Amino acid sequence: MEFDEDKIEETGGDYVEIYSRRAIFWFAAFSPLYAGILLIINLWVAGYKWVIGQVIMFLLFGNLVLLFAIRALNIKPDLEALRKFASGSTPVTSFSQIMPFFQLFCLTLFYNILAGIVLTRYFFKKYFPDDDYYPRSVLWPILIYILLTLFLGGRGF
Repeated sequence: MEFDEDKIEETGGDYVEIYSRRAIFWFAAFSPLYAGILLIINLWVAGYKWVIGQVIMFLLFGNLVLLFAIRALNIKPDLEALRKFASGSTPVTSFSQIMPFFQLFCLTLFYNILAGIVLTRYFFKKYFPDDDYYPRSVLWPILIYILLTLFLGGRGF
């Protein structure tokens, strides 16, 4: 029995090139919206187009819950104090000036990680249960995210 080493093994077309679960989770730590877009691209490429609406609804509902939580907890950062502090003209005189920013940061980070868990452990695991895909390079999404963040100044993203 001889093996032909030059023979290239062909796949039956059941493998798809998509962004990995890990990439989607780490993008969600910074922006669940962007991670959701990557998951939507995965679902589109794999042919699960009917699930895209569910992902969009989850992201919209999650953002509404985050906004409701910010309003319910009455977190109101003083933007004028932040501008003065950023310009260097006024130092922070008390912890109460930076506390709303810290609360907002912690709440947003909690939401981002929770959204990343739902996107990867529910949606990704449900529609891509096996590891029968080739991981797609995340170089372009990283570059696009950096450019969007620089261009938009971190606002609205």
